[in-house]
Amino acid sequence: MSTNLLWFLGLVLISAWIMYITYKKTEFHLNLAVYFFTMGLSFLMEYIVLILGDAYSYYPRVFSNQWYDDVFGSSISQAFFIPSILMAIAAFRINLKWVILIIVSIFGIEELFLWLGIYKHNWWNSWYTVVILFISVFIIKWWRNRVEGPDFFIQFVTIYMAITTIFQAVSFYLQAIFETHKYTIGWFESPYQDHIAFNVLIWIIYAFLLTLIILKFYRFLWLAILFLADSLFHIILIKMEILHINSFWHPIFFSIILIVLMILIRKLNVYMFPQLKK
Repeated sequence: MSTNLLWFLGLVLISAWIMYITYKKTEFHLNLAVYFFTMGLSFLMEYIVLILGDAYSYYPRVFSNQWYDDVFGSSISQAFFIPSILMAIAAFRINLKWVILIIVSIFGIEELFLWLGIYKHNWWNSWYTVVILFISVFIIKWWRNRVEGPDFFIQFVTIYMAITTIFQAVSFYLQAIFETHKYTIGWFESPYQDHIAFNVLIWIIYAFLLTLIILKFYRFLWLAILFLADSLFHIILIKMEILHINSFWHPIFFSIILIVLMILIRKLNVYMFPQLKK
């Protein structure tokens, strides 16, 4: 295990500790909804800033490919560390004085990672992070208030955010670790950036349909139709030579994983929004 990776794992441990304290001390089902909303916002911003814009680079030294290292480092920061902190700020109603101290501390961690050489700015600046975090605090606190008496919009957006992050993460690590598949769309010079950009975009769009099914059409018939349609979709991408499948993999495996994750997220939805259960 590289020394670089240990620093990133340190962020994971901090995030896990924050999640545990929040679980023990608060109404966790409400704050979990805030967590997924926050993670989804971070994910969408990372797609623009990191994947499309190449704003910064991470060096956890997990993968030999830099783009995969970037996504791994980003997932530590934007899927665990930052969302857990923002969730806790909203959950414990932390006042402005402490919020400023927390944001300054995050700024210090970013500068430390830059100094250690395990993170690098390409065109990004640390003060961008400070401004975005300060604005995010008010958005997340507002969202926390809304989930106490949620309507369909709050539920839909939260589940949409959960789907985009969970499904994309599963798809990414299947490819990064097992090399199951890759997309070639021709948008970028790097085939890895090309794959990641198209993979994320698919889930950003696809998640609208999946969220609607989970909330309004969660029946065996619709899941069966989804299974068949998803399999057909992947077969079409293969015929178009956009999707390339490894010899040990099969398009139907994507659809099996999809249905399993749909079942799990349906259960997650019931846990986070029991008052809206149909």
